[in-house]
Amino acid sequence: MYTTEEYIKMRYDRFGRGLAYRARNKEEHEAWYREAAARLSELLGLPRMMDTEPSPRKTSSRRYRGFVCERWELDTEPSVTMPFYLLVPDRPNGGAVINPHGHGGGKDENVGIVLRPGETADVSGEVHDAPDSFAAALARLGYCVAAPDARGSGERREGSHAGDGRERENSHREMLNSYISLGITPLSAMVWDLERLLDFVEALPYVDGGRIACAGMSGGGMQTLYLAALDRRVSAAITSGYFYGFRDALLRQPGNCGCNFVPGLYEYFDMGDIGAMAAPRPLFIESGTADGLNGASGIENVYSQVKIARAAYENFGAADRLVHSVHGGGHVFVGDGMAEFLAKFL
Repeated sequence: MYTTEEYIKMRYDRFGRGLAYRARNKEEHEAWYREAAARLSELLGLPRMMDTEPSPRKTSSRRYRGFVCERWELDTEPSVTMPFYLLVPDRPNGGAVINPHGHGGGKDENVGIVLRPGETADVSGEVHDAPDSFAAALARLGYCVAAPDARGSGERREGSHAGDGRERENSHREMLNSYISLGITPLSAMVWDLERLLDFVEALPYVDGGRIACAGMSGGGMQTLYLAALDRRVSAAITSGYFYGFRDALLRQPGNCGCNFVPGLYEYFDMGDIGAMAAPRPLFIESGTADGLNGASGIENVYSQVKIARAAYENFGAADRLVHSVHGGGHVFVGDGMAEFLAKFL
């Protein structure tokens, strides 16, 4: 068989990481960050996204023990609507967490709540039992939580992936095929939508603008990482199951979801470089030693990227703000230490 596997590895080695993180102090970091942020934004296609009036509207709500879950809709581009859940705690602590979902579902699975579009607000006074989810746990701790459907997932599935019985599917590969020739990507659309959600959350009267985190697992960790890299309004970030070197992982796993892939990305960055862009804001990374997505070299492929990011935090004298939690499982969310991390840094 005449494959191109060796060619793509050779090409990565020859042309990859043109903007590798090599700063030696805060001043060099800031100079690098300005160039890196501009380049990453352009690669994603963010400058091509289109502004529109957000027109936020609440469609329904339901009371749970410790919080109310509201369903909202927000327009992010012309004719593009993002539904999301807003978990409003009974006793807000001023902090907020944006909680993007991963692959294999949408906001309903992420939060453990289903509110149908068009439902009226629950006025029965009934108090429901809170679901067992990370989002609900955060809401019970006093954090406002915003959990959206990413484009192509949940209520935003397209084409053959839409409809009942296909809730765990997504349209990201088809979106990549459609978007790429328009100069944008599914990932740019996801980051753009999260930025518009961030606009909404920071304007809420019970949220302190400087206390907004983002936290996600798998594809939600991907969205979190890129949002934190490019939008410094993110005060703290948590990524689970998504922090590994491109060469040993995504470069050799092209069958992964289309939302992972961005034209020209490997020519400038590895994932540790993108993590370095979050410094010195607190960053929590969760990894499983048996996670097959870590790539050919396994957990060592993760450690190599954490080392790159940690160098940025050390330049700020903030090494304690990068936390790497490793468990013995696979591609799963564990969450050990995350609540304590938010309590300390958010």
